[in-house]
Amino acid sequence: MKCKIIVAGLMLLILLFPNLPIIANLHAEEELEKTARELYEVIMCPICSGQTIAQSNSGTSIQMRNLILKKLHRGETKEEILQYFVSKYGERIIAKPSKKGFNLMLWFLPFVFVASMAIAIYFLLHRWSAGVRTETVSHTQDAHLAEYKERLEKELKEFDERS
Repeated sequence: MKCKIIVAGLMLLILLFPNLPIIANLHAEEELEKTARELYEVIMCPICSGQTIAQSNSGTSIQMRNLILKKLHRGETKEEILQYFVSKYGERIIAKPSKKGFNLMLWFLPFVFVASMAIAIYFLLHRWSAGVRTETVSHTQDAHLAEYKERLEKELKEFDERS
């Protein structure tokens, strides 16, 4: 009895939605194309300088894009496809280098450089500002200043009298 209900339900589903297998196939195709576009953005064009195969229109990039689609249709994963291109062209084919080994140093070296330059600038400024010291006015200098103040006041009075 349960088997008849299941078969009847499937028949009703097929009658109401005859395009359901096609829609499922289209969805799978969209997923493959989405994965392919992600790979296009990660793999560099071996001919064009600084362009991924998604940005490049060279013949090599077109061939690489077609190869990626074929490999995805065969059921290969993103990692397998990336590994294929790395084995063929070397690690420079990947737009984002891996964060392992020597590449790890390349990821962190700019930050270490900026931090060390900031520390060096801080200490240099601190040293330069410590070198400039204000001197206190001694009593002997007060006497010289008093003499100059008297002379200035005298000249200002003479100037006011002439005007």
